[in-house]
Amino acid sequence: MRHRNLNTEEWSRMAIDSLFDRGTFSDWQEFAQALRVDVDLAKETLFMAARHAEQGAAELARVLVEYFHPDLLHLQAVWEQRARDTPTPASFRAS
Repeated sequence: MRHRNLNTEEWSRMAIDSLFDRGTFSDWQEFAQALRVDVDLAKETLFMAARHAEQGAAELARVLVEYFHPDLLHLQAVWEQRARDTPTPASFRAS
């Protein structure tokens, strides 16, 4: 999948973000094929999914990671906790 602002075919965090927002069925097929063989992509996927926990696409990505790399599921809890602990711009204003 090509990210709208990048000139690369690699699965970067921005490309994963784009997949969550506007990925087509063929984009998800391409992603699943890459995810099957790339442990680093699985880790990046869990990182991004924790930051998009409210999106159904993030849940689909987590399910794919669980299917292809069940040994990485311990990272999911770590990333989710970090996402909850990371201040958001709105929380800066509230302080």
